[in-house]
Formats: sequence, C-alpha cells, structure tokens
Amino acid sequence: MSYEFTVYHENTAVATVFVSDSHKEVLVKKLVPDSIIQPFCGDKLDLERVYSFLKARCYEDSYVGLDEVLKKHHMISNNPWEWNRKTHGVTWEDFFWIKFEGEDITWEDVRWKR
Repeated sequence: MSYEFTVYHENTAVATVFVSDSHKEVLVKKLVPDSIIQPFCGDKLDLERVYSFLKARCYEDSYVGLDEVLKKHHMISNNPWEWNRKTHGVTWEDFFWIKFEGEDITWEDVRWKR
C-alpha cells in the first residue's frame, strides 16, 4: 500500500509526501523553505526521515498504557503508518498534522481543543 499525504503547520501546507508500496521510492516535496514550520529541513529526505517524523507523532513503545490506547483504537501494534492515519499526526507539542488524499478537513477540525 502506498502512502500519500500532505503535512500542514496549522492551515499552511508545508510538504507533500509519497511512499511507494515497496517503500523504496520516497518523494518529499517541500512547499515552504526550511524554517521552523518545515519538519523536513535539510537534504536527507528518505524513508528513514519520513518514518522518524511519523514515529515521533505516536506514543512511545515504552508508554505504560500503550496496550490500552491501542485497544481503544482497534490496533494491535504501535504502527506509525496506521496511527497517523487515525490521528492525523496531531500532538500536544506542535501545530503539525497530516491530511490524506481525498480528505476535506482543516486544522480546526483536527487540533486538540484546549
């Protein structure tokens, strides 16, 4: 299964990402230059970099309540690809999120309401 998504900072699209079915082809297109709102700064834009971005948006594998969280979300493993699909990669720590192809949503739809 290939993955295509756009990374946003609030309502600004900052990068598009494509990962092929085999995970051998990875294309990251920066829509804004390297800056504080660009999560893919630098030139190393490979699968490891994309996976690290997605993994950072998940619960840590050592999180004590992980099994409970996964069960609540009908998941059997802490899979970053699946987790970010369900949560749009929203965290408390920043304003980045992920929009998948065909979705009609905004930052206001996915952000944590404080």
